[in-house]
Amino acid sequence: MDNYLVHGKAGQLKESLASNGASVSVTGSSESTARRFNEYDGVVLSGSPAMLSEKGSEVQFLDEMNAIKESQAPLLGICFGHQLMGRAYGSRVIRASQLTNRYVDTEVLAKDALFSGLPKRISVYESHYELVETVPEGFLLLAKSPTSPISAMRHRKLPLFGVQFHPERNSAGRPDGDTLVGNFVKACASGSLRVL
Repeated sequence: MDNYLVHGKAGQLKESLASNGASVSVTGSSESTARRFNEYDGVVLSGSPAMLSEKGSEVQFLDEMNAIKESQAPLLGICFGHQLMGRAYGSRVIRASQLTNRYVDTEVLAKDALFSGLPKRISVYESHYELVETVPEGFLLLAKSPTSPISAMRHRKLPLFGVQFHPERNSAGRPDGDTLVGNFVKACASGSLRVL
């Protein structure tokens, strides 16, 4: 799901998913419905320059937030997608004290399929002005960083995952994000995450 206001900005995310074996189709946030989400083995909600902390800004994403709550397909929210997931489940999205735009050492707090094969400390790329304020009810905190206290989360019963960082932005020297993307693709392909 491409949340960027300029079409085509999610290209790096599409490439990362495809390089990990996913067959990828890109749609805009205006096409968000649970029915549409459920047509896929998994859905990734991209980043965006939109600011959910600004008054009235979430109106254009209400359909996507409703789809998040009603979907039976596995969802991975990345940065803004993570914030949309938090907002859909009752958390506020707040401005960070400063812009983060760099690789950040992140502590993995809980075992989860998303972090399979990764160490307890990973290096991932953060680029954000906003944060999910609190872990939403029904969610588990998976990871934290010095710049993002809720760096990763998942719903306790549903296949909903959110990461405040950009796993698609990685390199040979910093491959942790690519491993995470691959883990999500594999879990979706196996069908083990889908709600029956």
